[in-house]
Amino acid sequence: MAQKTRIKILTSETGGVPLSGGSNILKTGEMAYSYLAGTVSNGGDRLYIGTGDDSGGTAPSQEVIGGVYFTSMLDHQPGTLTASSALIVNNNKHIDELNVAGLRVDTNGGTGQVVSSIQTSMPGSPTNAQLITAAAVKGYVDSLDRDDDLGVSGNSGSGTVDLDNQSLIIVGATADSANDIRVAVSAQTATISLQDTAVTAGDYGSATAIPTFTVDDKGRLTAAGTVGISSSFTLSDGSNTDTFNNGETLTFSGTANEVDTAVTNNTVTIGLPSDVTIGNDLTVTTDLDVGGNAVIGGNLTVNGTTTSVNSTEITLDDPVLVLADGTTAADGLDRGVRFQWHDGSAVKEGFFGFDIQTQRFVFTKDEDFDAGGTDEDDASSPWHDAQFGGVYAGDLTLGISTDTTITTSAGNLILDSFTGTTVINDTVDLNGSLDVSGTLTLGTELAVAEGGTGNTSFTDNGVLYGDGSNPLDVTAASSANGSLLQADSGAAPAFSNVIDCGTY
Repeated sequence: MAQKTRIKILTSETGGVPLSGGSNILKTGEMAYSYLAGTVSNGGDRLYIGTGDDSGGTAPSQEVIGGVYFTSMLDHQPGTLTASSALIVNNNKHIDELNVAGLRVDTNGGTGQVVSSIQTSMPGSPTNAQLITAAAVKGYVDSLDRDDDLGVSGNSGSGTVDLDNQSLIIVGATADSANDIRVAVSAQTATISLQDTAVTAGDYGSATAIPTFTVDDKGRLTAAGTVGISSSFTLSDGSNTDTFNNGETLTFSGTANEVDTAVTNNTVTIGLPSDVTIGNDLTVTTDLDVGGNAVIGGNLTVNGTTTSVNSTEITLDDPVLVLADGTTAADGLDRGVRFQWHDGSAVKEGFFGFDIQTQRFVFTKDEDFDAGGTDEDDASSPWHDAQFGGVYAGDLTLGISTDTTITTSAGNLILDSFTGTTVINDTVDLNGSLDVSGTLTLGTELAVAEGGTGNTSFTDNGVLYGDGSNPLDVTAASSANGSLLQADSGAAPAFSNVIDCGTY
């Protein structure tokens, strides 16, 4: 078996609790064991561990987590009560005897009644601390007078039924009441039913008659009939009303330049004229195709899928153009402007806007949009050249080889190469801090004064350690498996596979 690292904790054969001058000596997570013959109070034969925040030098608490003092109490036959030892039940959760001064069965954390005695006869003045045997309960019950009565009460009045020689009688209302409840009894069954009413069974109402009913204060039908349908009805526009009688003519009238109406073969057709003038707000919930002139005096709201404007020029007074207004969840779609242009040979389609995948503003002069398909709102790379003021950004992969100058008027200039390598073939004058999160390769050794090691090689498998302002030193390689690097105060570090915490 390979050599393992051995960690020896603090031990003592003369002291119990690990103390020094009455104060704790363990740090958080540090353990100690006392071999002092243990008693209830001397702290011997116990394993200790430091707990809590030891920012003050030692752990504020030292807890007992085991030891021979406790395990010796478990060294006996399960299910057998053993003096001065722990209770251990057998595989049936059983123990041969249990002596208690008081017994209490309750929920976890409860404060239920404690039982201190078992009585074989019903005492004259029982207490909650006494249990009664089955024989004592039977004797007490047999001695009781079980000749009890049953009390009865209703909405008014009350009575008593002697269960030994009387019966409970349930009756309905008087027989001369047409709709009252009746009670019929056969053997042990009581049947409760309603008397017939004066209403004749049948269907009420027709195409020319409306059914009528009379209901009493108990919700019962006492009469049924029909009445004829009215030969007129009322028309209303929400503010004004008019009565229309059978035989009159009902006219659907339109409004000039707003609504046209036509009646043909029992069909009323209502539609818009060729030229529409809207004096107030217009809300459109489907596609709006304006072939002529549409004059809108109020607001125009278009809620459909496609709005086509085939005009030569669009004039907007609003200084801000809002795209995708009302977005509430991720839809995977770009935001921006699509446009068409001709390069002398063919029509091209470009895009300038916000790319949802990279979350950057991009430009492409030749995008292959799938019109009507799934990617008509999703532009993709390669992105093309763009110029903003004095800053021109080009892509060498697209055949552009001219120099690019990037100038910032304030803030930092960040170079982030997509290929993973940034090459600067000139002298770099760095007047600020250098933050290197990747690999740094130097052509010459870095001196100690500049944070280097001052060496070009070290012992194989050794560990570096400081030597003041001199070049760094290195330890010898570990000679045993499981070794750890250790050092005494002021001494050079060395490997050892034994960690000895000493004694207290």
